[in-house]
Amino acid sequence: MNLINKKNFRVAVKKTFLLFGCIAALGLTNSSFADQKTLVEKWLDGEVKANYPKLTYNGPPITLKYSTFVAPGTPMGKIQQRTFDRLKADTNGKLLVQPYWSSSLANAQRGAFDAVSQGIADFGTCYVIFNTGGFKMFLGLQLPYVFENSLQSSSTAEELYPKYLKKEYEGRDVYLLHVSTTQPQQILTQKKQILKLEDLKGQKMWAPGGLSQEIALALGGSPTSVQSSEIYTAFQSGVVDAVPMHDAGTKLFRLIETAKYRTVANLWINPTEYCLNKKAWAGLPPDLKGIFYHWAQIANTAEAQLYYDRESVEALDDMNKRGIKSTTLPPEELARWAKVSEPVIQNFIKTNTAEGLPAKAFYDDMLALQKKYKAMTPDQVTQALLDKPIPGIIDF
Repeated sequence: MNLINKKNFRVAVKKTFLLFGCIAALGLTNSSFADQKTLVEKWLDGEVKANYPKLTYNGPPITLKYSTFVAPGTPMGKIQQRTFDRLKADTNGKLLVQPYWSSSLANAQRGAFDAVSQGIADFGTCYVIFNTGGFKMFLGLQLPYVFENSLQSSSTAEELYPKYLKKEYEGRDVYLLHVSTTQPQQILTQKKQILKLEDLKGQKMWAPGGLSQEIALALGGSPTSVQSSEIYTAFQSGVVDAVPMHDAGTKLFRLIETAKYRTVANLWINPTEYCLNKKAWAGLPPDLKGIFYHWAQIANTAEAQLYYDRESVEALDDMNKRGIKSTTLPPEELARWAKVSEPVIQNFIKTNTAEGLPAKAFYDDMLALQKKYKAMTPDQVTQALLDKPIPGIIDF
């Protein structure tokens, strides 16, 4: 018996592809999102409040060092700075974040776990996809053709974490603060437009780590791993031929400057985790712990909604204006891609189950949570987090 229901899987994939195809065909613009101020923006602007614990700490301000590879002037950097400003305001200036942008404090990609666990940074980006050693279940967040947008996948990842992923992550001697995710990856190329599965054969395909490399191989590509901070140069120079990238990332990593073609493929999402030094956490007063924990989850959905999802629409507008040719593959062709990717899912479940890990339950719960969050509006997701954070990400 198959470990997954292939018929249901293919139906879900077809619906997802059709959704993304409609978005691309309609040429939706950023104005679709700008008609009304969202609840998470109101939170960022201090117009709505989170149900935080009562602030009682009256000592001197506490500053946490934040390490990231992101540059301060980028859309992601600007959104993160807004969340830091909100934390400062919500704690009456008692809890502050000092960001170190562009890996200026430490390498915020490979080696980031060591930088945070050793206290070089108090918290920062610690991506499993660049540091896969010791991780098994966590890699399952990249299983293909599950999610339609970052709000769904980021919310699902946060909820899955305490039950399935916490032991692995804390095994790196850090806590997880929050985990957002990219949108599904589309394919950017310069020389060869990808119109069918055979067009990927032998193409040097960026696959930074985890299951992305297995998926790239299944599709016929040649997986090539470089840090995301190096991907612009690698793409420009031909070290990689095809770059799977979420649309917002085309601007963050400047790929929009060199790409000629974009193929809607919705390959996988990349989790983007933020880890926390255990001593830094232990040193916080109890009330600031509660506020910081709660703040992190609202900041997480702000990043998902305002960067990964909203910025992707603006990025697509910019790609169209630059003459980058977008192609939505026919459902029959996309079904072929899904079919050759199925063994990656089967193998993930089989291999981890053999090691005594609940991989099938994880996958089933991931599908169920996708449906849950698909049925919710962004404001409903935000309101749920304003009312109460997801418990168990850090025990305190």
